[in-house]
Amino acid sequence: MHRLLPILFVAVLGACSEPPPPTLNLFRALEVGDLDQVKRHLYWEDETDRPDATGDYPLHIVARTNRVSIGRALLEHGADPERRNGADQTPLEIALANGKILFAQMLIEAGATFDPQRLLLEQAATGNADRDVHTFLLEQGAVIDQPDEQGWTALHLAIAGGHLDAVSRLIDNGADVNRVDGKGRLPLELARQPGIGPDAGTIERLLLRNGARANR
Repeated sequence: MHRLLPILFVAVLGACSEPPPPTLNLFRALEVGDLDQVKRHLYWEDETDRPDATGDYPLHIVARTNRVSIGRALLEHGADPERRNGADQTPLEIALANGKILFAQMLIEAGATFDPQRLLLEQAATGNADRDVHTFLLEQGAVIDQPDEQGWTALHLAIAGGHLDAVSRLIDNGADVNRVDGKGRLPLELARQPGIGPDAGTIERLLLRNGARANR
């Protein structure tokens, strides 16, 4: 009997360390930030790195809400920081689009591809004016007036998209309001093109107040 006691003790200890099965749907647990339920899924399920009905994988979902502890648990369990969702976005792109710098830093530390210049241009093109995101990308090496392959800087992209707040943020950060694009057009000329949107006039006035020229 005495010989059985250590065996029984180990068996009981093992049973106690095993978490109970999850009681909440994985994607619901991710949305509400229930770390305990997520960890249960990671323990009991073979395949947790799967998309929801919209094409988002677990890392994409928590990137929107800055759930760093859950994101770390997913990464430790083998979640791919490079995986793209149904909209062809990486978790890092989603984190930056939503202003979640801490989550973005965690992904970068986990090996996510990080090109601050490309990401700055992307944020400008989509109208992201988040101060912390712009500051982070510039501190990480993005050059505010460096153009893309077509000769468009972040300011050109923001103007072309009619993104007033992003234009304002870039100017505040020192963007050159008189740098021509790949076709030789000044920012003010771009702002006066048809199709810029309802903020075209305000963008034009903002450029003028900051020294934009109408002619080269």
